[in-house]
Amino acid sequence: MFKNYLKLALRNFLRFKGYSVLNILGLAVGIAACLLIVQHLRDELRCDQQHPRLGDLYRVGTKFSVGDETTEGAVSPSPLARTLVQDYPEVEAAARLFNAPMVDKYLIKFEGKSYFEQKGHLVDSTFFRLLKFDFVQGSPQHALDEPNTVVLTTPLARKIFGSADPMHQTIQLSDPFGAYDFKVTGVIDPNTYRSHIDGNFYLNSRSTASGQRFYDLQEWAGNNLYYTYIRLREGADPKALEAKLPALVEAKAGERLRDLGFKKSHFLEPVSDIYLHSKLSYPVGPTGNISMIYIFSAIALFILIIACINFMNLATAKATIRAREVGVRKVVGASRQMLIQQFLSESLVFSVAAVLLAIAGAKLLLPWFNELAGKQLHLALFEDPVLLAWIVGIALFTALLAGSYPALYLSRFSPVSIFRGKLGDKFSARQVRRALVVLQFVVSIGLIQGILVIQQQLNFIQSKDLGFEKDARLVVQLNTSGAVEKYPALRQEFVKQSGVLTAGGSTAIPGGPNIQDMLFYGEGKSAEENTHSYVHYVDPGYLKTMQFRLLAGRLFDEGHPTDSVDAAVISESLMRGLGYTLENAVGHKFFWNWDGTVHTQNIVGVIGDFHAASLRDAMDAHTFFCTSGEEFTYLVAGISTENLRPLIGSLEASWKRVNPGEPFEYYFLDEKLQQAYLADQRTSGLITAFTILALFISCLGLFGLAAFAAESRTKEIGVRKVLGASIGNIVSLLSKDFILLVLFAMLIATPIAWYFMRSWLQEFHYHVNMPWWAFALAGVVAILVTFVTVSGQSLKAALTNPVKSLRSE
Repeated sequence: MFKNYLKLALRNFLRFKGYSVLNILGLAVGIAACLLIVQHLRDELRCDQQHPRLGDLYRVGTKFSVGDETTEGAVSPSPLARTLVQDYPEVEAAARLFNAPMVDKYLIKFEGKSYFEQKGHLVDSTFFRLLKFDFVQGSPQHALDEPNTVVLTTPLARKIFGSADPMHQTIQLSDPFGAYDFKVTGVIDPNTYRSHIDGNFYLNSRSTASGQRFYDLQEWAGNNLYYTYIRLREGADPKALEAKLPALVEAKAGERLRDLGFKKSHFLEPVSDIYLHSKLSYPVGPTGNISMIYIFSAIALFILIIACINFMNLATAKATIRAREVGVRKVVGASRQMLIQQFLSESLVFSVAAVLLAIAGAKLLLPWFNELAGKQLHLALFEDPVLLAWIVGIALFTALLAGSYPALYLSRFSPVSIFRGKLGDKFSARQVRRALVVLQFVVSIGLIQGILVIQQQLNFIQSKDLGFEKDARLVVQLNTSGAVEKYPALRQEFVKQSGVLTAGGSTAIPGGPNIQDMLFYGEGKSAEENTHSYVHYVDPGYLKTMQFRLLAGRLFDEGHPTDSVDAAVISESLMRGLGYTLENAVGHKFFWNWDGTVHTQNIVGVIGDFHAASLRDAMDAHTFFCTSGEEFTYLVAGISTENLRPLIGSLEASWKRVNPGEPFEYYFLDEKLQQAYLADQRTSGLITAFTILALFISCLGLFGLAAFAAESRTKEIGVRKVLGASIGNIVSLLSKDFILLVLFAMLIATPIAWYFMRSWLQEFHYHVNMPWWAFALAGVVAILVTFVTVSGQSLKAALTNPVKSLRSE
């Protein structure tokens, strides 16, 4: 039976070649887009799913409260992990991950070659026993048992050792606090599993100066530098453990916290939730967004539905053409069930053909998609049974969804009505087609509106005044103790270059990490009336190079030698928190408590608030202390962009003269700041691409419906032309119905898109006002695209000689 249905499907394909090509092409484009999105979503959803006993794994976070301000962070103090294992029977095992303060990159040396590498994590020896990574060499149980051992990822191992065996080789790693020899005891493949911890290499936590300093530090109030992971015993209640943690904090740090003037508590966060659901500050690596999972799932479903709608619309539009076929089959004994099976089989054949074409298209588009999404996805059908199941499911789903309505609609025709010629294009069928066209354009217009709003926000980010000069600022990180020690000489060499206008050093810069913070209070206030501030240690040249807005007083100056003793430049937010105004802040003092001692600093200047992080966050308070440069990890130069290449060459030569043996690496501050919005830019690019696809598929369907409308009204058009209708009248007649449908779709799409885009904008503390014109422009674009798509067929019909259409009348 199916063989017969297959022959009929092929026969109908040849009979209606134009419609068939439109159907298959529309389905193929929709399925290809759906396949790419499915692979993207699977890659996001598999993050951290590889760990054994995942339901028992948690990360311990910390809630910090200062006055009315509350921050929840992913970090915790050093001694917490060991205490939980020793004193709480619910906790079976624990491991810590530590990113050393002021260490962004390590210098790796091996056999005369040097590399700067990021994402080096200090971890406990239990780390790989608790969390699962794919070891291709070495043992996860014992790889980091000894100090000065390191586990590399396969890309880094190939970079350092080439094709040689990396195991038990010795490499030298340097950071701003010293140089150390490490033995390679393991290699992991980062591509097998996805994790929210995306390190390039993992060091035994007792192996560097920072690691040794903090490893056993019994500081519970501050020292929140560790990521603490625990595994509960089977059956243990995480809520019961959480309920015990306030008593632990009080016992270990209560008095100290009261002296410092802030509160803290701990909570458990499931490891399975970290990548997609966590909103905590100080993440260990980049995180995803569960909202984007929902959005892309909806886009995939909508694109598939749009493609299926095309199939249904074109199939029902051909009803009057295929009605005689249905009538003949019913007369010779075909039941309605047999006709339904025939049309569903035909739909399945079209769907399978579209799937095969979609697979080829998806493979061709995959490199472009990977670049756009920042992924390394693959389409290995026979190596991935889940993907194969998805493809089979998509084929069956599209066949059923696209074929069910035409099958039910066509099979119910009465032979008597068919042969009397009273069938026509029924009102109900026309209404269904119109409703489906509206649904298509609701999705397309909503996506266009969303893209325009996202692009406006990204443009706002690029043009917003951040409170400092970000353009033409060249940054050199001082990643080793040798570079830190040579900062004065390096700065002196840099400012000699004619293209360098200013230069200065700092322990932190906008867009980079800054874990140094303190609680300050002003004159006439108690320690409990404190305010939080991030702290920067800088030289006089740094504030001038960054061109912060000076609101009161002065900046640091080499002509004031006491600046490095007791002077401070503060931001406007800190000034308000201390209880001062621009009129009285300069000359006043502020205080902080540390190690039982009250420290004092004089305010010499106030600068405007500035964005040190993403525009998603409110601007924080900042304090600048003046030092001589013995701990700077950043050298920032304000440069002239004329003759940039020769200037970079001169700076590199200066670097090599002062600091030979280390690579010269630099970046531009504006480019670094843009990286905070890389995920938004990728999301915008992906949604734009799939919006264009959705619009293209919708237009394919419109093209087919317009062709059918013109064909079915051939005689009417001929009569109108004989009676004097112009070409414009005919084009308007055939186009206006479709344009009205698009206008109606715009009315539905606009409030829906407005709601969702307003929610997205609220994720940013600083954002554009909702651009009303973007919603109108999306409608105009959709109408223009519709008119262009439909007018081609309308014009063809209008130019046809009426004699041809009226010859038989």
